[in-house]
Amino acid sequence: MINQARLVLAALLLALVVMVDFTSKLMSVLADGVLVAMVVIVMWPLVKSEK
Repeated sequence: MINQARLVLAALLLALVVMVDFTSKLMSVLADGVLVAMVVIVMWPLVKSEK
């Protein structure tokens, strides 16, 4: 019984490690996208006025 609980706990912890890593990468990509969008919004009037 204790060994089964340890195996389940180990599997759960490994799954949490993968989920946290994936979520962290996803949040990083989203944050980068927001920053790039903000740069485009700020620079758009300058680019548009040069034409």
